[in-house]
Amino acid sequence: MNARIALGLSASLLTIAAAAPAHARDTDAPAPPAAAAADDAQNDGEVVVTGIRQSLQRAADIKRNATQIVDSIVAQDIGKLPDPTTAAALQRVPGIQVSVNRNNELGDVRVRGLPDVLTTVNGREIFTTTGRKFNLQDLPAEALAGVDVYKSQSPDLVEGGLAGVIDLKLNRPFSFTKPTVVLSARGNYGLRAGDVSPSFGGLATKRFDTGIGEIGVLVNATWQRNDYERDQTILSGVRSSQAAPLNTPGLLLPNIMQNFPEEGRLDRTQVNASVQWQAAPGVQVYLDGLYTDSHDRGAHYGANMQPYTTNVTLSGISKSDNCFQANATAAGQNPTGTAASTLQTLCAVNSITFNNLVVNQTTQARDNYTNNKSIAGGITFDRAGWNANLDLSYQTSHADNTLIIADIGQRLASVTLEPNVDGVPRFTIPGRALQTTDGLYIRNSYQQNFQLTDGYLFAAKADARKELGGFLSSIRVGARYAKRSASTQQVVLNTAVPGGNLGTATEPTAVKVSATGLPADFLSLGSAAPGINGGQAFYVPNPDYLLSGAGQDALRRYVGLAAGRPAYQKDRQFNADEQTISAYAELNYALDVSEGLAIDGIVGGRFVQTDRSLNFFQATTAAGVTTYTPINADTTDRDFLPTATARLKLDGGLQARLSYSKSIRRPEFTDLNPVVTLALSNNPFVQSSGSAGNPNLREQKSDNFDATVEYYFHGGYIAVAGYYRKIHDRVLNGAAPETYNAVTYSVTRPRNLGEASLKGIEVSGQYFADFLPGAWSGIGVQGAFTLADSKIEGNDPLAGNPLQGVSKYNFTAGLLYEKYGLSGRLIYTYRSQYFDSDQTGSISVRPAGTTTLLSYVRPAGRLDFSLGYDITPKIRFDVGGTNILRSKTRDYVGNSYLSFESFYDETTYTMGVRVRI
Repeated sequence: MNARIALGLSASLLTIAAAAPAHARDTDAPAPPAAAAADDAQNDGEVVVTGIRQSLQRAADIKRNATQIVDSIVAQDIGKLPDPTTAAALQRVPGIQVSVNRNNELGDVRVRGLPDVLTTVNGREIFTTTGRKFNLQDLPAEALAGVDVYKSQSPDLVEGGLAGVIDLKLNRPFSFTKPTVVLSARGNYGLRAGDVSPSFGGLATKRFDTGIGEIGVLVNATWQRNDYERDQTILSGVRSSQAAPLNTPGLLLPNIMQNFPEEGRLDRTQVNASVQWQAAPGVQVYLDGLYTDSHDRGAHYGANMQPYTTNVTLSGISKSDNCFQANATAAGQNPTGTAASTLQTLCAVNSITFNNLVVNQTTQARDNYTNNKSIAGGITFDRAGWNANLDLSYQTSHADNTLIIADIGQRLASVTLEPNVDGVPRFTIPGRALQTTDGLYIRNSYQQNFQLTDGYLFAAKADARKELGGFLSSIRVGARYAKRSASTQQVVLNTAVPGGNLGTATEPTAVKVSATGLPADFLSLGSAAPGINGGQAFYVPNPDYLLSGAGQDALRRYVGLAAGRPAYQKDRQFNADEQTISAYAELNYALDVSEGLAIDGIVGGRFVQTDRSLNFFQATTAAGVTTYTPINADTTDRDFLPTATARLKLDGGLQARLSYSKSIRRPEFTDLNPVVTLALSNNPFVQSSGSAGNPNLREQKSDNFDATVEYYFHGGYIAVAGYYRKIHDRVLNGAAPETYNAVTYSVTRPRNLGEASLKGIEVSGQYFADFLPGAWSGIGVQGAFTLADSKIEGNDPLAGNPLQGVSKYNFTAGLLYEKYGLSGRLIYTYRSQYFDSDQTGSISVRPAGTTTLLSYVRPAGRLDFSLGYDITPKIRFDVGGTNILRSKTRDYVGNSYLSFESFYDETTYTMGVRVRI
C-alpha cells in the first residue's frame, strides 16, 4: 500500500510537470552562491526570487549543471537551511535516509541506504575522532550556505565514500557584495523534554579595498542548547517459560523487560572564519578556520524487570496466536555449540502478570566532550585558460567520554505486561512501589568507563585545469597527500558490590541501600518511564552524584577500589597511522552534435595508495600476573578508481546521463584491532559481552552504475534516476558466543560479507504554479520517491537478506507556499522497514530450522512544518514543528513480529527571529 502511495505521488508530480508551460530556463552558468544571491535580492529596482523558491531553484541548477550525479540543498537566506538541522534538511534529498539518535536529533545519514559516506567541508575531508566520517550534528545548520550530496564519484573528489560524498558549504566573504551582519535567535520546545532550548547565531562580513588588493573577512558563530528526553522500552531476549523458576511450558517470554528514560543536556558551539585576499587579477589567497565543541551530559535510567529471578510465579496469562516451534535449552535459551535442547511449541502472549519479580533500577550516567579544530589555507590561480589551486589543511578531533553505572533494585509484588499496544510494550505496577526507597537494595556492580580518543589529519592537495577548446574541452589533473593518525585509551572496570545479589541464591546476604553508608544524595527520583503506569518516575542512583569526583570515590571505597580515576588499560589502547597518496587525471569533452543536441562528460581515473600501521597490546594472564605484548600490523592498499560519464542535452530543458565509477571505503580504525576485550557482567541476567576487531578486514569496494533523465522547465523540474551497485567485501558487525575461562561471552566482531548488490530508482521533482492568479501563484509542490532493493550474496550466513539499514521504500511529499513575504512548508517523510541488527548470537530462541535472527525497524513517517513572515525586509519571524504526529521508532525481532525495542521520538515546536543589519 505504501509503495502504491509513493508511486502515485510520483505520477502526480509528472502530471503537474507535463501540464506546466514548457519554457526552459537558461541555467548553463553556475548558480550563484547562497550569500551572493541573498545580497542581490536587496539591490534597488531589481526583482529577484528569494526564500524557499530561490533556494530550490538554485539547488536544481546545481543538479542540472553538475558533472556527477548530485543533489543539493541551498540556504534560503544567510545561514538558513530549510530545516533546523543538517540531517533534517538532508532527509528531503532523494535517496537519503536518516534515523533518530539518542539525543532525539536526526542523524545516521545514509545515501541510498549505505552509511559509508565521506564528509567534506568546502571540499576538504573532515572526521570525528577515530571515525571515517563527521558527526553532522556538530556543525549546526545555521553555519551552512548549502550542502552538496555526490552520489557518483568523479576523479577530483577525495576518495573514501563508498556511498558518496557529502560536502558542507561554509560561507566565505567574497560571496557577499556588501557589508553584512545577520543575527538570529531561536527557542525550541520539546514536548517530551518539557523545556525550551535556546540557540543563537551571528554572521558578520566585510570587504576592504587596500593598497595590496581587496581583502574580505567573515566570522560566523552559533551556540545552541538541546535539553532532550528520548524514552525507550526493550523486551530483551526471548526465552521459553518452561525454564526455572517459571516452569510453565508453552510461552515465549522476555529475559528482561527494560524501560529506559533517556535525558540530558547537549551544548554546542561553532565558530568559523574566513579571509580572502585578491592579491592580483586571477590570483587569490585564502585562510579558513573552523572550531566545533559539544558537551553532552545526561543519563540513561532503567527500570528493568527480570522475570527469571528466583521465586517468580505467573498469573493472568492470555496467549496470542503467534506461535512457532523452537529448540530451547534447559535454561529456555537458544542452544549454541553442543548444548542439549528440546523442541517446544512456544506462543507469545497478549498479556501476563509476573508475581514477586525483581526490578533492577539502574543509572548509566555520561559526561562526553568532543571538539574539532581545523585550519586551512591556499592559493588559487585563474588566468589565460589555466585554473590551479594549492590547498593545505590540518585538523584535530578530540573526545573525552565518561560513563558510570550503578544499580539498585527491589522485589515487586506484581507486574502486568502487555507486549504490543500499538507496537509498544505497556507495564502496570500496582501502587507506588517504584517511588519509595524502603525496600531498595544495592545490586550487581559498580562500573567505570573512561575513554580518550584523538584523531589528526594533515592534507595537501594541488589541482590544475587547462581549457583546451574543441571536442576535448579541458584537462584536469591533481594530487593529494594525507597523513592521518588515530588513538584510543580506555579503562573499563566492572566491580561486584559486596554481599549477595537480589534475585539469586545469594539474596539473603544482599545489602539494603540504607545500610551501605552512602549519603542520601546517592539516590534521586529519575525521569518518568512512559511504558510504566502511563508514565511513572522511579528511584535510581543520582547521575550528578555518579559523575562527581566525591561520589565516584565513595563508590570506589564501597567496592574496595583505590580512590581516584583508574589508569588506562594497555589492552584497550590503540594507535594507528595512515598515509595516503593519490593522483588523478580527467578529460572533459563536449560536442555539439546538431542544433539543439549536445553531448558532454568526463573520462578519467584516480590512483590511490594507502599505507597503514597499527599498534596495540595483547594481554596474557598466567599465575595471576598479566603481561602486555606489543603487536604491530602493517597493510598497504592500492586502488585505481575509474570514472566515465556522458550527458546528452536537448533544447527545451531535457537531458540524460550515464555514469560509471568505482568507489572504496577504508576499514574503521577500531575494526582492525584484533585484541579481544571482555566485559564480565555481574548481573546474572545480562549476558557478558566482548568485542574484537579484525586485522584482515579488507577495504569495501563498489562498482557504481547510474543513469538519469531530467526535464527542467519554468517553475520546476522532474528527474528519474536508476542506479546499480555491486559491492565487494561489505562489512557487518555480528555477535557470537565465545568462551573464556569457562565464561560464555557474546563477542562482537566485524567481518567481510563478500558481495552484495544494491539497485533502485529515484523519482524527484518540484514545481511552483506561476500560472495561477494572485496569491494562488505562490503554491508549490515538492516530492521524491526512492526504491532501494538490496541483497547480501555469497556464502555468508546472512546471504539472501537485505543490507543492514537499507529501507526498500523512501518518499517525501511536500506542500510549499511563498508569496507576499509569507513562506511555508508542510512535508511528510516516510521510510519503510529495514534490517537493524543481527541478533543471531543472542540467547533468544527462534523458529526451528532457522540459523539467523534479525531485528527490524517498523515502517514510520514524520510530518514537519515551517511558516515564516518578513515583518520588514530586514526582520523575519518564523515558527515550525517537527514530528508533529508524534511518530515512534519501533523494532521487532524475527519474522513473527515480536516486539523488541520502542523509542518515543520527540516532537519539537520552534520559534525564531532573524535580523539583517
